[in-house]
Amino acid sequence: MDTTTPDAAVALNAQLDRKITIVNFDLHRLQDDLNDSISSSHFASAMLKFLPDIQRLALLPQGPRHAFDLVLKLGGNLNSHGGIDSADQGDIAARRDFYQRLDTAMVDVVSRRFGEGEEWNVQREIKRIEKTASYLKTYGVEPYFPQTLESMKRELEFSGHNNGVPNGQGTPPRYH
Repeated sequence: MDTTTPDAAVALNAQLDRKITIVNFDLHRLQDDLNDSISSSHFASAMLKFLPDIQRLALLPQGPRHAFDLVLKLGGNLNSHGGIDSADQGDIAARRDFYQRLDTAMVDVVSRRFGEGEEWNVQREIKRIEKTASYLKTYGVEPYFPQTLESMKRELEFSGHNNGVPNGQGTPPRYH
């Protein structure tokens, strides 16, 4: 595969997305078969195996856009895992550690994505992350992507961008 073309990022993204979905499904099915919860640390460990490949994806042309979505997908998979309401301190600590590792990786992805200069509705993504953070906070799991949010807000402020595009440029939002 030629890693210098945008097609390389699309192909690697599709492969990773499919693998992440399969592993997530298998873990949920295993949990159902056991009639017991798989610990968050075990679930997180399985999902973190994808982080090096996602970081490799972020290095490809147009890869950061896809990597951003995949990192959020990893976080979302743990969110859908269940057991968050158990108030088990070990579970909450495992979640915090997992989200912190995702946050560290995401800061690099966000930096690369801004560096590519693509048209990107950053404000929408900030609200998306903040909404999930608010939900998790009710269960004592915080912070959620704090460095990423700080980096995104700082870039918006520094560049004078609104909705991820320069002021006066870009298209109005589409309403369906």
